[in-house]
Amino acid sequence: MKIEDNTGDGFGLRINKENRIFASSVTSTESDHNADKGNKYNMNTGDITVTNATETTVFYMRNDNDHPVFITALIYNLGATTGGGGDVVIDVIKNPLTGDIIDNANAVEMNSNQNFGDTSVFTGGVYKGATGETLVDGSKTISTRSASNTGRIFISLGAMILAKGSSMAINYTAPTGNTSQTIQVAASCFIQDIVV
Repeated sequence: MKIEDNTGDGFGLRINKENRIFASSVTSTESDHNADKGNKYNMNTGDITVTNATETTVFYMRNDNDHPVFITALIYNLGATTGGGGDVVIDVIKNPLTGDIIDNANAVEMNSNQNFGDTSVFTGGVYKGATGETLVDGSKTISTRSASNTGRIFISLGAMILAKGSSMAINYTAPTGNTSQTIQVAASCFIQDIVV
């Protein structure tokens, strides 16, 4: 096959005497590309008040879409603790199947498409937990221990992928002695657009 210069009609390639093609391109991240397609979401539990220092399941997400979901960041907003001191522990659980958070199925406060002109909704379960809710199964895959038991913790993941039917959850353990702490857990994610 031979590509030849076709300048003049506005629809062909321009090739110079060094046999270089003139082209213009736009580069964007896969996350931004999927936001443009209406496939990027922000999931946020809204306020959850944790009233002890026992491990509590606070966030659950299951992918029911035909395409993979890429979770690119997890955000933990930790309010002031009453009576608590020391570290908090946050664990990401891979593929939990049973537990109070799944049975109770309380929808997160924000399940928002990041393309404000798109009305697509996320297909799958996205739930928030409460004090006393736990998981029965699944395996710990990421653990965060932080002496900063208030403030914002941002975890950039690159990509944690949920194939169709897979799930993840987050367990939170408040600082020792805590009797009241308001937290939020959020996930930034996109559904991979196969046709680019």
